[in-house]
Amino acid sequence: MKIEWKERVYNNFVGTMSERDEYQKQEINKELSVAGIGLWWLNMLVMLIMLLVDTMNHTISIGTILVFLSNMIYANYLTFKLKKKGLNETECATKEEYSQHKKKLRKAGLKAGVLWGFQMFVFMNYILPYVGSEEISISLFKVVIFICGGGFFGLTMYIIGLLNLKKLY
Repeated sequence: MKIEWKERVYNNFVGTMSERDEYQKQEINKELSVAGIGLWWLNMLVMLIMLLVDTMNHTISIGTILVFLSNMIYANYLTFKLKKKGLNETECATKEEYSQHKKKLRKAGLKAGVLWGFQMFVFMNYILPYVGSEEISISLFKVVIFICGGGFFGLTMYIIGLLNLKKLY
């Protein structure tokens, strides 16, 4: 029996010599997925630190660009694979269940928009100017821009969530 290259890489990475049973594979996959998520968040933190250091030095380094690109490639790869296999869909058997999920998505979209708008406002108007030794200035125009940006982001997240709801009724 010829072992597929993905299976060989998997066995080599895990450090096994033979085929694992389904329970072992499931547990290994669970640990690998938790580690992958943790490493992605750590990579995002490293990217933020690199961006702050670049801002302090008034430069942009190749490392920051490469870390940003690796994060984007990883996120897009996962999004594409999950979408392709239909693993990001939420199945709704009844109309009530569908409306409950829509309500949850509305709250989640609102929360995401408010958090994104607030974090971007603070980051762009306070943290980056402070770290870059620039003047901190806030205007009504900037507040409106980030409110609109947060609203757009929240609405986009809501629409993407709605596209992932699958009606079975």
